[in-house]
Amino acid sequence: MKVPLNKRTLFTPLVLVLLLITAVTASAQRIEAVVTTDLRTLPLDRQEKLRDFKEKVEHYLNAYTWTNDPWNTVLYLDIQIILEDMSTSAEERYRGQIVMSNKYDMQLSDKRWRFAYQSTDMLNHDESTLNSFTIMLDYFVYVFLGMEFDKWATLGGTEYFQKAKTIAEQAKFGLGRYIEGWDRRVEQITYLTSDQHVPFREMVDYYFYGLSLVKEDNVKARQFIARAVEMLDKIISKDPENEYAKMFLNAHYIEMVEVFRRAMDKSPLRTLMLIDPAHAQVYKNILEK
Repeated sequence: MKVPLNKRTLFTPLVLVLLLITAVTASAQRIEAVVTTDLRTLPLDRQEKLRDFKEKVEHYLNAYTWTNDPWNTVLYLDIQIILEDMSTSAEERYRGQIVMSNKYDMQLSDKRWRFAYQSTDMLNHDESTLNSFTIMLDYFVYVFLGMEFDKWATLGGTEYFQKAKTIAEQAKFGLGRYIEGWDRRVEQITYLTSDQHVPFREMVDYYFYGLSLVKEDNVKARQFIARAVEMLDKIISKDPENEYAKMFLNAHYIEMVEVFRRAMDKSPLRTLMLIDPAHAQVYKNILEK
């Protein structure tokens, strides 16, 4: 069963409302980010200089149009940034940790962030300049957009993954003393854009298409989600430690239980019990009813 390339044409207003209520929507034209900063390890004078740091980062993320998507829906992000001071007498430098989440089913983190940041800097979007601070934000946002758009259409996030890959490759060779960590980010985005990761991306497409049909056509919804479970089974059989499959299961196992709770055919839950042992008891409880 083939998923249409662009599922937007199949959505009814009711289904769109359902998606907005039950999940973070997959298409995003703008970002609504809430940034939390931890500056406690910094000297007091640095903390004072960075008193508006949170607001600057939020403005950088929220005031920019990241895509040309006409649906103008929102990607909600929760971002935590922890800073340690590495400044010299000539330059303000920092070691950073970042955790970014969409408050639903994706979370990425990175502890190997090194950058220069002057407290008087204005944060601007300028693709012609490699800024050791903003380039990390750009990379993470485009990775998240890639994963979100994959929910919306078959391999729909490719454009944004490619943007993230370009950023990572430029940073790896162009950031001088601030290149630490970019080798691993190149590895990460190379994997996300590889043929090896395509089955996972296609599985996500099947799953969210099925989820969009739950209130409109429950039988068809179960067919698509059952297919997604079969695809997950194959992915985990080949790679039992696949971090993206684990993250997906942790986020969606309750949804899948609810989809098949009253189904005549509960075989997808039996499959899930095998491939998702962390939640095996949850599946077992439904199967034994």
